[in-house]
Amino acid sequence: MNNKNLTFCFSRWYALISCLILGYTGLGQSQPTSQQSSKAITFQGTLQFDLGSPVISGVVTLLNADSSLAKATGSDSTGGYIFKNIAIGSYLLQATYLGWKSVIQPIVVSDTMSTRSVDLVLRPVSATLQEVVIKEKRPIFEILGDRVRLNVESNPVFGGGTAFDALARSPRVMADAVGKTISVDGKTGVILYQNGRQLYLPPDQIITYLQSLPANIVSRIEVLTSPSANYDAGTNGVILLYTKGINKEGIIGEIAVAGGSGRYGKGNASATVSWRSANVQGSFLYAPTYRPTYFSWRSDQILTSANSNLVGFAHSDEFNRITNSSHLLRTSWDLKVARQLAVGTVVQLMHTNETDRPSSSIMYQMNQEGATLTKLDAETQLKQRINNLALNVNIRKQFNREQNTLSVDLDAARYTVGSESSATFWQLAPIVKLPESLKIYYPNEVAIHTAKLDYQSTMFGNGKFESGVKYSGIRMNNSPTLGTYSSYFTALTPLLEKSYQYQERTIAVYSNWAVASTHWSFQAGLRLEHTRYNGLSGNTTAIFRDYTNLFPSLNVQFTSTNKHQFSLSANRRITRPSFDQLNPAYLFFDPLTLYSGNPRLVPQVTNTVQGTYTLPKRTSLVVVYSHSRNRIAEVVYRFDSLSPTTLDYNLNFDWEKRLAATISIPLKVSNGWQIQTMMTWAKAQFYSSFNDSPFLNKQSTFTARVNNSFKWKSWTANLNGTYRGLAVVGYMIYDPIWFVDMGLQRPLGSKSTIKLAATDIFHTLLINNHGSYLNTTIGFKHKYESQQFMLTYSCQFGSKKAKSVEQHSFGSETEQERLGTKRN
Repeated sequence: MNNKNLTFCFSRWYALISCLILGYTGLGQSQPTSQQSSKAITFQGTLQFDLGSPVISGVVTLLNADSSLAKATGSDSTGGYIFKNIAIGSYLLQATYLGWKSVIQPIVVSDTMSTRSVDLVLRPVSATLQEVVIKEKRPIFEILGDRVRLNVESNPVFGGGTAFDALARSPRVMADAVGKTISVDGKTGVILYQNGRQLYLPPDQIITYLQSLPANIVSRIEVLTSPSANYDAGTNGVILLYTKGINKEGIIGEIAVAGGSGRYGKGNASATVSWRSANVQGSFLYAPTYRPTYFSWRSDQILTSANSNLVGFAHSDEFNRITNSSHLLRTSWDLKVARQLAVGTVVQLMHTNETDRPSSSIMYQMNQEGATLTKLDAETQLKQRINNLALNVNIRKQFNREQNTLSVDLDAARYTVGSESSATFWQLAPIVKLPESLKIYYPNEVAIHTAKLDYQSTMFGNGKFESGVKYSGIRMNNSPTLGTYSSYFTALTPLLEKSYQYQERTIAVYSNWAVASTHWSFQAGLRLEHTRYNGLSGNTTAIFRDYTNLFPSLNVQFTSTNKHQFSLSANRRITRPSFDQLNPAYLFFDPLTLYSGNPRLVPQVTNTVQGTYTLPKRTSLVVVYSHSRNRIAEVVYRFDSLSPTTLDYNLNFDWEKRLAATISIPLKVSNGWQIQTMMTWAKAQFYSSFNDSPFLNKQSTFTARVNNSFKWKSWTANLNGTYRGLAVVGYMIYDPIWFVDMGLQRPLGSKSTIKLAATDIFHTLLINNHGSYLNTTIGFKHKYESQQFMLTYSCQFGSKKAKSVEQHSFGSETEQERLGTKRN
């Protein structure tokens, strides 16, 4: 049997087994025991945070009148919970979630009802002191069993910034504005969910989207470090972004305007309107941004031969001014068409203009006989116009007798990227030469289609079973066209105008089982993904891959009676190369720097084990070990030992091993001053045998964050400091960095707020890295616009009782996350 037929049979049997388990679950639930009342009473509802967003995996317990346990369950991805076959009598309904105040409510179940619904709302912990109620301010971040939570809304240090700026301050996350990457625990590859729905964006467009989304409309961000099987396996981390929610009927809106400066003036704004009635819920968002910025760097290269003999040196200084503006328009609607049937839709339009204008001064000299020092000046301009249209249609059906939910999501997205690159350089020494120039166009079109079906059901009273199937299809066509060019570029034209066509199809099926009790929770899942893609480079080089992988996940958590919590999780993830990393067309930066993708990259597979211990007052210890095979890493080397020109390229390292321990300690100095300290020690090792040249790079890294939160009568403030020691990524060692941020806010009346935020106030965030690989030793000194001062004013309008609705999102995030338009 060939591989294709074997894959098909395996997928078919896996889906069949899932269906049989579903059928068994339904049978098991429909048979009441002899001890239950002859009349089956169903008790259900939803669990929400006070801002309206759903509580996922909250613990809901049904207690007898004497406080003994009757039943327990966990809330699902929509915050829903259910108890079936409840006997007539009086009960206490309790809901808990770590870090939030528990809620308890008495209820009476009588024989006059068959179904009862109660919605519960969790609020932040509060303390009473001498008849004055002080609402506890949420800390900037919380380290929980399987995630890191970043509380954006309640901390003014994020004022005037964007969701990307906030995420960059999260523990265990590295958000690189220069390289346009986001990594979790040192590994790139993330997907983005917004209010429970998956988005579909290329890697750099995730950056663009987060930079276009003002932090003012974000409630919190959660980074899942140990995702379950119902999340796509093609990522190392899952980012859950929640915007402010509505929990009462009415209409509400908010307008926010932010302005400030770093090296250049910048600003953003947002206008949101939300409406909710008994059967309809809708929202509208418009967010324009204007973000001019800069990057500058200095590089020094020592050029060696294959036997490590010195053959020359190269030096360059570069300054890149970037102008960026974007417009984001999004609307979402949910309609309850029947008692247990809802239909929703999300439409998003986004337009981005970005222009890079790097200018360089370059000098180099080879140790060849008669070679002299060569000096060059170069100017490059890259214009990008990106248009995105995305549409989601979703249907959600709940069934009468059981807490069974069937949901369907259909997504379509199209990206049109028009890029124009021009480069000119002049030789100034040893003799002056006429300018050499190049102009090239990179039209790029990407189409994404996804369809997924998910089924959820309660299981044996206090458990939950989930299963689903997903299909995604992606097509990309990149056909560079040369414009005018001078004689210097004649030899490079076959590389610069190399086209690339790509088509990928992925089919996934998963099953996930979870059960919760007063002290224990257990989750186990299995996901199968089959991927097939075809790549055509130019007219001759064809790449074909067809592979199937299994991705198990496991999470066990125990909470003692005195609120000590222990959790252990394990999972397997895969990182597929982004389309930008696969695209073989060459991009010309300057006479010494070329960039090219590698169509022969294979996916990176990571196995991770994580343990967490949390004390009642939020002190926590997290230990993580991961092993990655075929680790995708960026390298810089010379493909011609007689030339100083380097190639920026991606390779598969053989493996990466990483061990890290993080401790988070909160300290309440006074009622108005809280300190939260986080310290991480990590050791990473990278090994490569590329070109039969064994290479091992390793480094231990220490990171410390100290966040101070202050609260006065009308003011709240943050003062945060971060330090990171030596670090390693691939073959590069990164020097230590440190920076300090601050924020201040106060309300202006009942509906307006003003915030002042300053990032990197001493402008110390300088990135220096260096490394040796094959025939090149290179060092970089980077500087970017990390120091910024922003002032934000926001004003709400509408019903006093309503709160703004959550902005629903899409279901195709993984595919869009990999599209990457960094080069084209």
